[in-house]
Amino acid sequence: MSKALIVSRFKKSLKDYKANAFVQKEMAKCLCSLIPGDDFNSVLEIGCGSGLLTEECIQRIKFKDYMANDIVSECADYIFKINSEISFLFGDIEQIQLNRKYDLIISNAVFQWIKTPDLLIKKLKGCLNSDGMLLFSSFGRKNFIEIRELLGIGIDYYEYQGVVKEDIFELEFQSVTELFKHIKNTGVNSVINYRLTRGKLVELEDKFIKRYGKIKLTYNPIYVMLN
Repeated sequence: MSKALIVSRFKKSLKDYKANAFVQKEMAKCLCSLIPGDDFNSVLEIGCGSGLLTEECIQRIKFKDYMANDIVSECADYIFKINSEISFLFGDIEQIQLNRKYDLIISNAVFQWIKTPDLLIKKLKGCLNSDGMLLFSSFGRKNFIEIRELLGIGIDYYEYQGVVKEDIFELEFQSVTELFKHIKNTGVNSVINYRLTRGKLVELEDKFIKRYGKIKLTYNPIYVMLN
């Protein structure tokens, strides 16, 4: 999976993301409810995007220093509008150097894009203070299972240690076109780089109805806590 493609798709979806990322917003709320404590000296948020998790965090916790990171540089504008005192760190978290330690490292719906999750987790745990916490959400094997079953495409979801909670959300759509529009507006069409002609859309809609009785998309959020 190309990081350049991920960046390109998310950059295009930034302005529409909050209006369409229903599940990711619920995940941000859930993630914040799992934060142990409410007062931190230093916080690092990975993959801040347009600020769904950032908004939840600044309402939930107190902090002296908050660093928001993203691979898309344009995200800085969204973050500074939420809170001008937040710092922005541009770059691929797998590649950039982190030169300090944090009390809380948190991330929402980002780790599924990470190429080597085990190495990143090791790196991030090394950036925690002695009583620090790494808390993130990602997705499990049932995520977008309809796309995998009907089209045979998707990404392989990593199995994490430290899963403390798992959810299932089903979104229902009036048409396959509406389903793919949702996927596009949340930037995850980098998973589904698949060309659909009018004929294929009709065929796919028929497959959805025959297999599931409706046109739906499953999200399978998981929540991981490590220290």
